[in-house]
Amino acid sequence: MDPTVDLAGSYNYGLVAVSVLIAILAAYAALELAGRITATRGFVRSVWLCGGALALGLGIWCMHYIGMEAFRLPVRVLYDWPTVFLSMVAAFVASAIALFVVSRKTMGLVRAGVASLFMGSGIAAMHYTGMEAMRLPAMCRYNLRIVALSIVLAVVISFVALLLTFSSREQSTFFSWQKTSSAVVMGLAIPVMHYVGMAAVTFRPMPLDPASLAHAIGISYLGLGGIGAVTTFVLAFVCFSAVLDRKLSLHTMEMALAEQRHHVELERQRAKTAELSNKAKSEFLANMSHEIRTPLNGIIGMTDLALESELTREQRDYLETVKLSADALLDVINDILDFSKIEAGKVDLEQVDFDLCSCIEDALKTVALRADEKGLELLCEISHEVPAFVTGDSGRLRQVILNLVGNAVKFTEQGEVALKVQVDLLEEEHSVLHFIVSDTGIGIPSDKLETIFESFSQADTSTTREFGGTGLGLTISRCLVQMMEGRIWVESLLGRGSSFHFTARFAESPTSAAARPVTIAPSILAGAKVLIVDDNRTNRRILDGILTHWGMVPVVAGDGEQALALYQAATEQNQPFNLILSDMHMPKMDGFGLVERLKGQSAPCNCTIMMLTSGGQRGDAQRCHALGIAAYLLKPVRQSELREAMIRVLSSRQLKESTPMITRSSLRESAVGRKTLKILLAEDNLVNQKLASRLLEKRNHSVAVVLNGREALAALEKNQFDLVLMDMQMPEMDGFEATRILREREKSTGRHQPVIAMTALAMNGDRERCMAVGMDGYLSKPIRPQELDELLDSLVVPKEELSTERDTIPAANGSVDVVQLLDRLDDDRALLAELLEIFRREYPDLLQAAQGSIDAQRPADLERAGHTLKGALGNLSATNASDLAGELERIGHSTHLTEAQTVLDRLVPELGNVIRSLESLCPVVAQ
Repeated sequence: MDPTVDLAGSYNYGLVAVSVLIAILAAYAALELAGRITATRGFVRSVWLCGGALALGLGIWCMHYIGMEAFRLPVRVLYDWPTVFLSMVAAFVASAIALFVVSRKTMGLVRAGVASLFMGSGIAAMHYTGMEAMRLPAMCRYNLRIVALSIVLAVVISFVALLLTFSSREQSTFFSWQKTSSAVVMGLAIPVMHYVGMAAVTFRPMPLDPASLAHAIGISYLGLGGIGAVTTFVLAFVCFSAVLDRKLSLHTMEMALAEQRHHVELERQRAKTAELSNKAKSEFLANMSHEIRTPLNGIIGMTDLALESELTREQRDYLETVKLSADALLDVINDILDFSKIEAGKVDLEQVDFDLCSCIEDALKTVALRADEKGLELLCEISHEVPAFVTGDSGRLRQVILNLVGNAVKFTEQGEVALKVQVDLLEEEHSVLHFIVSDTGIGIPSDKLETIFESFSQADTSTTREFGGTGLGLTISRCLVQMMEGRIWVESLLGRGSSFHFTARFAESPTSAAARPVTIAPSILAGAKVLIVDDNRTNRRILDGILTHWGMVPVVAGDGEQALALYQAATEQNQPFNLILSDMHMPKMDGFGLVERLKGQSAPCNCTIMMLTSGGQRGDAQRCHALGIAAYLLKPVRQSELREAMIRVLSSRQLKESTPMITRSSLRESAVGRKTLKILLAEDNLVNQKLASRLLEKRNHSVAVVLNGREALAALEKNQFDLVLMDMQMPEMDGFEATRILREREKSTGRHQPVIAMTALAMNGDRERCMAVGMDGYLSKPIRPQELDELLDSLVVPKEELSTERDTIPAANGSVDVVQLLDRLDDDRALLAELLEIFRREYPDLLQAAQGSIDAQRPADLERAGHTLKGALGNLSATNASDLAGELERIGHSTHLTEAQTVLDRLVPELGNVIRSLESLCPVVAQ
């Protein structure tokens, strides 16, 4: 051979075609493998990735090797098998990179570009490593430009292959045009790089080094066919396995979906069954509540009435036992009903504005008598940072406080029970309040601190336990606290007492700024020197903090002897006390003994004395009066009541006036006034009729009784009533329908009849149903006198605020604020009649002027007419009409009159309502 002439080679196109077919089959296998690797997880995914990389790498390598054998040279070609194996490893690595990348959740262009660099480099490395494995009597010479082109083609082809494989991996069918097209494109593109790389080499004859043949092997056509057959089988097996695995996965998925659908259907059926069960349970509980509460109402109510009559000691003892038993039974019923509602998820919290201090003090009043009967001090301390008004569910908060304080009183034999309220977190729109109920009772074992919050659990569950109860109170409290976005926990030492803590989240009350009572002390309190006498250290601290906050100067004494010494020292220093605030029950020297010692001194005490007691005894009031005590209040005393009492006693001392002794009753009567109401009672149960009538008549109210809603409507047509107490379950027409019809009638009359629901329905939603039909209040049976009084006081205007001509004042209909108007005119009806006559003459002209301004598009005239109407209506306390006239004034000022006609059309009928309301206040003018 001429060593200066390159060897001439040729291609076996049959082998070229075989290499292309193997490349297409490898590409199809790559698409199938990508789908399976993507769909699997964990160990199975690793198996598919490794097996797929081996199969795909074998296919790419086989295409390359057969393509090399397709190029025939005039000399024999052998192959160094270690180098061949190394080229095969490069093919495996490139395949693993490709399959790993395309099985990711996402693949952007950057990730595909980086992966294609590695994959293309691996394929190029496989090709040129395979070329180096050739052993022949010639030297390989490479065209670097074509080599570079082949490498670039390898990277670009890898980039396209990755994108095609990623886009086709989710296809679940074995054959599709998109998948087939992708496989053909990839299968044709991959050999392009190989044959470009083959074109980059030329062979120049040279002697063969015998040492290079140490690992050289030759391949016959038979061996070449075997390699192709094995590779084809492996690739076909991989494709078949992938298809079979996909079908099994789809079948498994379908089975799982079918099972899931079955479970969903079962859950739906269970939910429907549970809903029907809950509905039946709720209806049963509602009926049972009504059936149990109705006779209990008679038992408790009539017992209360009997206890107020003249009885022998034995009779009183019997009736008090009946009352205690009935109250205990009612508590058990309420606990069970509450627990059932919570379990059924039918408890919703109200979001209403309420006075937090009043809510807490009302709750403590309920247990004050029980605490006094056991000789316990019941204390309340509310931090000054606690907001006065909040938005939340006052009823549920009161229920939690009553549960915890009631338990504390029950499990405490001596000492004190204290409620402390402080702020944990104060934000712009919300606040988290921290309530602490502590006692000096028996305590709770450490192993019971968590279980006591579980249903029907108590610290002492033995059959000989001393204290009764259902064991539901703390469970209910925990659920309610969680609903208020808080938590509840307990700290206790056995034999030393317990402290129950709970937090609750409340929204800021939007009306708090306007409704908050004034907390700045008047000048009569500022600087007043007060001697506080109380043997209880906690109570002394609480009173000291309250009085200091009011600007007073408190000095505390722990017993009567210390108080006498402090009083004597202040007198000698010519700095006497303005007020002495003493507890009634103290060891050694009680409050009366202290007052007697003060009055019996050589220089008798002439300062004002107020007495506080946990529970009044017969004859205490007379003894206070005889000793010249100015005020006698029951603990726990409301801060507002204490402050009002102090202002009164110090004011009368300053004015040197003689006033009756101040008590809680006198403060309350002064605050709400004496009321004599005409009440319509709609009740079909004879016992309830008699009980309610007697309770109302004892409060000096007149009562008319009807048996059902139809009779109630007829009575309201014939007579006027201040109030209607409406039972909700009655024959012929129930309270719901009667109230609904009444409210429909009132739309034409402009009047509003106060109606209170009085019912044994006490389930979740009953209150809302009553309010939805137009009720003004809700009173559940059994009727408690205290609850009745509070509800009546909250709904009825005090008598001294009413005119002496009460029957001529219409019910508020929103057109005229009657109370504000009469207060502004000092109830001068003659002046009101003159103002009405003037307004009746002028307002038609003003309306005509406004209409003309709108028609002629004269904004300035409209503004003037609206301004005049607004001022006149404001003077007559016609707030709605005045607001509409102000809107006309604003529209005129803006010069855009598009909405003016709509506002004027609303104002015209409202002025008619104003005239009718004013005429009802001035009958003479109306005639």
